[in-house]
Amino acid sequence: MKHFLLVILFLIISLLAISCKKKGQSTDLSHSSKKEVVVSKFARNYPAFNPDSLKNLLYKEIQNDSVLQPFYTNKEQTTIWLHDTLDTKSLYSFLEIVNNVEIHGLSSEIFSISEIGTLIDSIDSGLFTGDMETLYSKVSLVEQEATRSAIKYITGMRYGFITPQSVYGNKNYDIVVAKSDSAYQVTLHKELKEDPIAAILNSHPTDSRYIKLQDEYKALSELEESSPFPKINSGNATFKAGDKNRHIAEIAERLIITGEYKPDSISEDSTYSKLDKNLLAAINLFRKKNSYPEENEVGKLTIDALNRPVSYYKDKIRANMERYRWRRTKVTHSKHIEVNVAAASLVATQTDSLPIYMRVCVGTVSNKTPLLQSDIGYLNLNPYWNVPKSIAQGEVAVLQKRDSSYIRRKNMKLYKGGKEVDPSSIDWKKVNPGTFYYIVRQEPGHGNSLGLIKFMFNNNHSVYLHDTPSKLAFTRKNRAVSHGCVRVQKPFDLAFFCLSPVTDVYKDQLLYTAQMNPVSMAGKKLLKDDKLKKLPDIINLKAENKISLFIDYYTTYMYPDDDIVYYADDIYGYDDLILKGLSPYQGEDLGKISK
Repeated sequence: MKHFLLVILFLIISLLAISCKKKGQSTDLSHSSKKEVVVSKFARNYPAFNPDSLKNLLYKEIQNDSVLQPFYTNKEQTTIWLHDTLDTKSLYSFLEIVNNVEIHGLSSEIFSISEIGTLIDSIDSGLFTGDMETLYSKVSLVEQEATRSAIKYITGMRYGFITPQSVYGNKNYDIVVAKSDSAYQVTLHKELKEDPIAAILNSHPTDSRYIKLQDEYKALSELEESSPFPKINSGNATFKAGDKNRHIAEIAERLIITGEYKPDSISEDSTYSKLDKNLLAAINLFRKKNSYPEENEVGKLTIDALNRPVSYYKDKIRANMERYRWRRTKVTHSKHIEVNVAAASLVATQTDSLPIYMRVCVGTVSNKTPLLQSDIGYLNLNPYWNVPKSIAQGEVAVLQKRDSSYIRRKNMKLYKGGKEVDPSSIDWKKVNPGTFYYIVRQEPGHGNSLGLIKFMFNNNHSVYLHDTPSKLAFTRKNRAVSHGCVRVQKPFDLAFFCLSPVTDVYKDQLLYTAQMNPVSMAGKKLLKDDKLKKLPDIINLKAENKISLFIDYYTTYMYPDDDIVYYADDIYGYDDLILKGLSPYQGEDLGKISK
C-alpha cells in the first residue's frame, strides 16, 4: 500500500511539472523547446515575449478593419508573420521583393515598405528590450502593415491595382474582368498562412506579353542610364530621299541607339548624313513601331516622335502592364477578332491559319469608341444607314441648309410618321437643326457611309464594324475620325475570314451581292452566263462558327507573329489616368479587395 501511494505521488508531481513546463512555453520564449525559436535573434532579444498576449492585442486592434479582420480570428492561430517568434526572415524577404517592384512598373512606396522596414529594423535590433508594452504594439503594427501590404501586392498582381472603370468610366467600358471576391479572400488567407513568400511570388503575371513588356522596360531603364536619346533640332524641316544634312546624321545616331538603324560602317567624320534607302528603311521601321504610316520623307511629325525621351516609352509600358493585369473572363474562340482602338488596328486570328491585319478608323475624342466584348452575330450586305438623331441634327440638317442638294447627293431619304417626305417640300431656311425632327435614312450603295457591308454583334452601345467609302482615312496617322463605330480597311477580307471555309464561287457570290465584280475564273464565267446567284443581304453565322470580338485599348502591344513591342499614341488620354492611379500619392484605394 505504501509503495502504491508513492507511485501515485510521483505521477502527480510529474503531471504538475509537465503542466508548468507547458505554461512556461506559452508565456516565456526562453523556455521554448523549438529549435527555430531558441536560435532566433528575436527570442534572444525578447525572452519574455508572449505570443498569446500579442495575438489578443492584434485581434482587438483589427476588429473594425475591413481588409484585415477577415484574415484573423480568435478561434485559430492565423497570424501571418508571427508564430512562436516574429518571422523576420520572411519579412525581410518580402521587403526585398517589394523593393524590386519597379520591374512591374510600380513604385514600392504604394506598399509602405519604408515604414515597415523601419519597424522591423527597430524590433530586430533589440530596441524594445525591457519595454514589453511597446514591443507588443510594434509587433502588432508590423503584422498588420505587412499583411495589408501583402494583400495589396498579391491582389493587385492578380487583378490589377486600379479598376478599368476608374479609368474608362462605366459608359465606355463593357469588358468583364476577373475580380477578387469572398472565395478569393479565403484562398489568399490560406496561401499567406502556409507560405507568404511563395504566395507573393506566385501572384506575378505569367502572360507572355506581360513578360515581354517587363523585358522591354528593363532594357529601356538600362538605356536611360547609358545612352539618353539625343535631341534633333531641325525645326519644321522636311527631308526627302537623297538629302544630306547634319540633322539627318542626328536621326541616324538616334536610331542606332534603339537598334532600328545598323549601318554597314561608321565613318570617322560621322557622315551617315544622307537619307539613303537603308536609313529611310530604318526610319520607317521606327514609324511602324510607333504606329505611324510609312513615308518616303521625314518631317516634323516623325522628328517630334524621335525626340521623345526614354521616360515616354517607360510610362507607356507601366500603363499597359496594369492593363495586362486586368484579366478578361470571356473565353476567346478559335476564330477571334481583336480591335486595338489606340493603335487603330485590327487583327483576326484563326487556329492553324495566318493572322489577318488591317487598319481601322475609330471614334474621335468627343465620340470615343466604347471598349467591349461580344461575338460576331451576322453580316449585313448593302446596309441602310439609319442616321442617329445627333448626326441628323448636327450634320445633315446643317449641311442641307447650306446646300439644298446635299440630301439628294448623299442618297438619303427623310421620313416623318413612317412616311417619306420630299426634301424639296421643306423650307430649309426656317429649319432649326437643334429641333430637326425628321428620320434620316441613307440608301444602300457605294456612297453609303457604312460602305457595302457591316459586321453586327450584341452590345450596349449601338456600334458595329463596317466598310466605308472614305478609303483615304486609312492612310492617315490620326484615324480617330468616326462617330464611335469601327471602320475597317479590308471589309471583304474580314467577311471571308468570318465565313470561312468557303469556296471561291461563294466569295464571288458575296462580292456580286455587294455590287462588286467576281474575281475567280469560275465566278466570272457564271456571271457571263447570267448564272451567278446573289446571297441574302443578311448572312447569319452558324452557331458552331462563333467568332469572339474584343474592342480594347492598348498603347503598347504585340502582334501574334513577331516579338516586337509596338507603341501607339494615347488618343483618349487613358494612360495618364492609369499612371495617376498608380502613383503612391494618388492611388488611395490601390489593392483593396473588391466587395
